[in-house]
Amino acid sequence: MPQSLSFTVDTHVFRELGELLVGRDSTALLELIKNCYDADATHVVVTAADLADRARGRVVIRDNGCGMDEERFRLGFLRIASRFKEIDRRSDFYRRRVTGSKGIGRLAAHKLAMLMEVDSVRGNPGQTAKEAIKASIDWEKIESRTTLNELVDEITLESVKRTRPAPSGTTISLSKLRRPWDERERARFIAECRSFQPPSILTEALPSKLFGDQLLFGRPQLRDASSEDPGCSVDLEGDFSEGDNYWEVLLTHARWVVEIDCKSDKRTVKYAISPTLSTKKENPAATRREFSHPHPDPESGPFFQARILIRSRLIVDKLVRGWAHQTSGIRVYLEGFRVLPYGDRGDDWLSLDANTARRSWDKNPITESMVAGESGTAGDWQLFVLPNNSYTGAVFLTQDDAPTLRMLVNREGFVAEKGYDVLVDIVKRALDLATRTRAAARRENPSQKKGGDGPSARLSPTGADTPLSPATLPPRSEAIETAKSSLMEGLREARDALTKRNDLETTKIADRLVVTQKAAAEVIRAAESSEDSAAMSRVLSSLGTQMASFVHEINGMLGSATAVYQSLGRLREDRSLPTSVRSKLTPIYKDAGDLRRQIERQAAYMVEITSTDARRRRSRQPLGDRFDAATRLVAPAIDRRGIRLRNEIPKGLKSPPMFPAELTVVFSNLLTNAVKAAAEDGEILARGSSDGGRQTVVIENSGAAVDLGESERWFRPFESTTAEVDSALGQGMGLGLTITRDILEQYGATVRFVPPSVGFATAVEVQFHDVKDNQ
Repeated sequence: MPQSLSFTVDTHVFRELGELLVGRDSTALLELIKNCYDADATHVVVTAADLADRARGRVVIRDNGCGMDEERFRLGFLRIASRFKEIDRRSDFYRRRVTGSKGIGRLAAHKLAMLMEVDSVRGNPGQTAKEAIKASIDWEKIESRTTLNELVDEITLESVKRTRPAPSGTTISLSKLRRPWDERERARFIAECRSFQPPSILTEALPSKLFGDQLLFGRPQLRDASSEDPGCSVDLEGDFSEGDNYWEVLLTHARWVVEIDCKSDKRTVKYAISPTLSTKKENPAATRREFSHPHPDPESGPFFQARILIRSRLIVDKLVRGWAHQTSGIRVYLEGFRVLPYGDRGDDWLSLDANTARRSWDKNPITESMVAGESGTAGDWQLFVLPNNSYTGAVFLTQDDAPTLRMLVNREGFVAEKGYDVLVDIVKRALDLATRTRAAARRENPSQKKGGDGPSARLSPTGADTPLSPATLPPRSEAIETAKSSLMEGLREARDALTKRNDLETTKIADRLVVTQKAAAEVIRAAESSEDSAAMSRVLSSLGTQMASFVHEINGMLGSATAVYQSLGRLREDRSLPTSVRSKLTPIYKDAGDLRRQIERQAAYMVEITSTDARRRRSRQPLGDRFDAATRLVAPAIDRRGIRLRNEIPKGLKSPPMFPAELTVVFSNLLTNAVKAAAEDGEILARGSSDGGRQTVVIENSGAAVDLGESERWFRPFESTTAEVDSALGQGMGLGLTITRDILEQYGATVRFVPPSVGFATAVEVQFHDVKDNQ
């Protein structure tokens, strides 16, 4: 007869599971603190003593929660992957969403020490009781056995009847440490423990004296709990004492604040970027901006709130600066508890440090030319994505609103799948929008054209708190700066010397020198502007060379796409194949055709603007034809949105002599903006007229209206309402209308927002002057 058998479990299973499920010591301690939270504790105290001595060292975790009785200890604490945890997913008293899973609390204790002792009083928080338990687990003795079936008294549990009622709660004492901790390890551990919960500067309402009005929310939702839940605080004492706290001081160093909200409306992500009051005082052009964007996955999420503080100047105090370096980074919290390692020093989950390194200003001609726009100073570092140590922020997740985020088995991070990608995309978009908003404020503020925010604001591209020395300043304006200093100083000295004499002739010369000094200042400003234009020309020249190579690659892709399309067509018509196979080929054949047509449109556009004729010969261009060429470029976006487009520009309407590519760029920029504004099922109309030597084209759309009173702001660099941003490529950076106006002004043409006609919300008018002949 077959024998009835059962599994045996080696005692080393705890070591194997412990190393797998609990990564670092701080993660182990966090798991024990989460157990306290799940037991409805409102206060947890973690005390450590003699950590450098393995034998004498001790860690004690004490909470004021509901505690445990014998049943709870047996079914909840002693059972790995307990079904009890699956059944009861909310705490007894405050109905908190339980954070524990797989029953790994005891494995966390195993990782830290070899002996665990438990004292627990069962009752509702704030109440007292006489019923208690005492328990102990001696891991050292357990591991001396071969299998779990051999255990005798390595785990003990007894009920205790107290003579006096005691407050509910649990105390876990860990002794016989697995290893001694030196000062460096303890410092690292404390730094990690300090971030177990988000700081109050990110969870409380922003102080009005520093930030003015609230942004998207007063207090973010940290946890899925009842409104009566007072929350849970954690104190570190003894060898874990964290010392001075500089959170409030750090708050005063913030220059901007960013908030993200995709919880209140789960189909839309809302962003708000606002300067602090001190930033606003120094730069009145710095204003609050709000954006919205469809949620990338409105069905599954994740849905969350986030608050991020941005620093962009040197912190002078060394202690505060050290604190800022330890606590900087954008961290992630689930049910109010930190998810390691996001936001750690060296962790670059948002690719901020990588992007900063790639955009090194002394090697990148694009960024160098942008820096050159700031009158030869350290300049506009806000134009770049700042590194991690410029941010202090938190992303607040709850489990019910983040079902697609799965924790790794070692409790350190999420599985890299769709939900995680959506989270990264939303947060990165917020930082890109903040970059653009700050860049726009810098460009608008004349007082910051020289010296940035003052000496302390001269920052390196690799760290917001690293000052630039004179030797590291960009070399682009050395000649202008030297000439300016010499000229202005000479004029001042000559004027001062002459004003000391009293005769009439020298007084006249002194007055003339004052006029000359002002004229010299204007010449210098013009020279600086000319140098900026030259720098941009060098950039465009470089891009042109790269574009020629890109066009070659595009044409190669077109050939490949055409070959694939034709091959699929032949297979689809092959009668030797089963009907079911040929029917499955039909949608693939259609998609391949769409791909071929899209590449064909892009290739035609690229060839047109990079061909020799397009770059070397100006001629009067039919405006309607140029508009059609731009339409082909954005046709896929128009089709996707179901937008109705009408081109009613008269056939005889022509521009002054221009490059064809320039007009195509002008119309494609205006069309792109119109498509974004018109949204789904919208309408775009292009119309034109001629009045003597003046030719006018108006592009209207049925989307959101533009306030004509402030419409000029949209022609400034980095001003945009779109939430689509790619600062590396310049997409969504608010440069389209700026480039459009720059091109048109070279030909005496103008572009502006005008009142729309009936049925439309926004209209942009392009006007060419003194066009003598349209034939």
